[in-house]
Amino acid sequence: MCYTKIPLDKATLHIYKTKKFKKITIDVVLSDKVDETNLSYRTLLSRVMESKSTKYLTKRDINRKLDMLYGATFGISSAKEGLTTYIDASIDGVNPRYVLDDNLLEEMFEFLSHMLFNPSFDNKNVNEEKRLLLDDYNQEYDNKSALAAIRCNNIAFKNEIARFKANGEKEIVEKITNKELEKYYKYVIENNKVDIIICGDVFDSVIDLAKKHFDFGKPNKFYPIDYEEKSIVKAIYEKDKVKASQSQLVVKYRCYTRVKDSDYLAMCLFETIFGGFSSSLLFTNVREKNSLCYTIRSSYAAYKGVITVIAGINAKDYDNALKLIFEQLTNIQNGTLSDELLEMARLNMLSGIKRTGDSLYSIAKKIYSSEILEKEFNISEYVEKIGQITKEDIIRVSKKLVLDVVYLLEGGANND
Repeated sequence: MCYTKIPLDKATLHIYKTKKFKKITIDVVLSDKVDETNLSYRTLLSRVMESKSTKYLTKRDINRKLDMLYGATFGISSAKEGLTTYIDASIDGVNPRYVLDDNLLEEMFEFLSHMLFNPSFDNKNVNEEKRLLLDDYNQEYDNKSALAAIRCNNIAFKNEIARFKANGEKEIVEKITNKELEKYYKYVIENNKVDIIICGDVFDSVIDLAKKHFDFGKPNKFYPIDYEEKSIVKAIYEKDKVKASQSQLVVKYRCYTRVKDSDYLAMCLFETIFGGFSSSLLFTNVREKNSLCYTIRSSYAAYKGVITVIAGINAKDYDNALKLIFEQLTNIQNGTLSDELLEMARLNMLSGIKRTGDSLYSIAKKIYSSEILEKEFNISEYVEKIGQITKEDIIRVSKKLVLDVVYLLEGGANND
């Protein structure tokens, strides 16, 4: 395998050559800094760009073209990494050498380029995608786990950028007109940072294809790591009631360790031990041994420095479940951690790292993350460092956690 980074006039080209796969992936990623409104615009825009163009007037037309490209797959989506928001347009198709079609690769470039530069902003298309997005917002209320996480974030990050949802806000999307969306699209094309990521068994001729079809945007730099903090005098405890059979408990800690910090990998391993895999302390002791929850898991927001626990419980078990969650952290902080669990978690984490190279999609995502972090992702280096993390390191980083918010979305048949 061979990775090359090539600055173009306006964009940055990344080529990852590997003979491991029979497919080729082309990703075009448009990045900007997060603000209060652009997440809403970008979510709607990505849907409009994916659904229809001036040439392909229906999704059926798009699918017919993809069939002609030997069953290629195509998509445009929006997402958020820390303080960076990005629109990702990609096409994944068979390597031309396997179908003996010398024109296939350029046709893939042409199709993706057309979808990027010729979206349809007619009223019917925009209104339909807006309707579907508003339906998704409405369904957030039905997913109580997601609803609890959103409400907890609003409490924890009340005055911080992290409170903004990755898929935007219903109230903003409702007011977006097709003309406003088209104006914002022109801003994106002219001003976003553009990364072109090509992965697969390709020749150097892809450089010319990338220059021909995708050299646009502006060579900006963004700083994705979120260092906003607040002074925590004491943790916030809040409850809301909702009509549901289960309650959702969310416990949020500030761990003050971000993705570029020296303790990052140790914090990743701690979180795996705490609640990040099926043999974790939370899963084993809260769910399996004491049956105090239906589901429980933890997650680590490494761009923000936050660890979150979310559990589906019965409302009557709130005190006991919370007490037991606290105990798992306290036990680690006090040094109660078996060598067996440490090694199981280490193997789980190493397996996840090594799987990064098992798909072109995950490779492309790691290349993009490395670009915005300005830090090369080296699997061998990560594997070596993870192997060097000690029990003492886990105990030390566990003591960094400070309880921020405990939130209960309390279910019950009589709740409104």
